[in-house]
Amino acid sequence: MTSHEQHRALAGRSRARLLDVLRSAGRGLAIDELSAAAGLHPNSAREQLGVLVQAGLVERASDRPTGRGRPRLRYMAAPEPGAGDAGAYRDLARTLAEELAAGADPVGAAAHAGERWGARVAARLPAATSESDAVQRLVEVLDNAGFDPEPPTVPGAPIGLRRCPFGTLARGREPVICGVHLGLMRGVLRTIHAPIQAARLDPWVTPARCLAHLGAPTDA
Repeated sequence: MTSHEQHRALAGRSRARLLDVLRSAGRGLAIDELSAAAGLHPNSAREQLGVLVQAGLVERASDRPTGRGRPRLRYMAAPEPGAGDAGAYRDLARTLAEELAAGADPVGAAAHAGERWGARVAARLPAATSESDAVQRLVEVLDNAGFDPEPPTVPGAPIGLRRCPFGTLARGREPVICGVHLGLMRGVLRTIHAPIQAARLDPWVTPARCLAHLGAPTDA
């Protein structure tokens, strides 16, 4: 399948959303959990997945039979182009995460590393002029970092993170990986002198969604 045909397959927002959910999950998902995570009706999700399968962006396989009836299908994201390089980066990230986890204070070390990351990213950003301005700048940073953030619908609501850039690496390593991500947000907000702070990060509130809660700096 050519890259042009793959780009055409991703022109639809629903198909792009389904692929993001699968890439974030890092495992095969059945149609019911996949459609729920993407906010689509199962029939619609099944139809859009057919296009992605034909484009070579998604693979499907049947579960082992467990009784009568047809086995369930599971869908998974196909390996992305440049998977060799991506694999090397994943191995490096896994090694660094394991090194942090082996320390005396893995959560604190992870948060500190994330804060340095956030300070570096936000070094050239102007200072926030208000709470809403700070949230907007943070959402932009998270978007550029690959989190596919969902801006809060009302003031004080959490930021939805619909994609984890670390994918399956984060599973089972939440204290370290999520600690780095929380530190990233704190580093960004501190550097732009925001009147708010990243208070906590709730991982996997759905199969492919985390929530970043914001609050006053004293709440962090």
